[in-house]
Amino acid sequence: MTWRDEAAPWPQQLETDRALVRDPDSLGVLVSGPAGAELSVVLFRGGWADVDFVAGLEDAGTLPASGIGSAAAFGTRLDQWVRRVFGDPAR
Repeated sequence: MTWRDEAAPWPQQLETDRALVRDPDSLGVLVSGPAGAELSVVLFRGGWADVDFVAGLEDAGTLPASGIGSAAAFGTRLDQWVRRVFGDPAR
């Protein structure tokens, strides 16, 4: 996980220690899975995220990610993105 501090001077550095960030502007998560699959999510406090993925050699891109108004909404969307990239664990 990484955090970016809005109050830090430009260019803002990504921090891996949350204690170093006074005014968090974003949270980044990288999830890796089998066969090189990856999901990269950067959630911004404005309610949107940058979501990029690689699920296979010919299956990569970005996923829509706006209108995220709460931690619960982010959790729901993250579950959807994980299923899209890594498949449904129930199957």
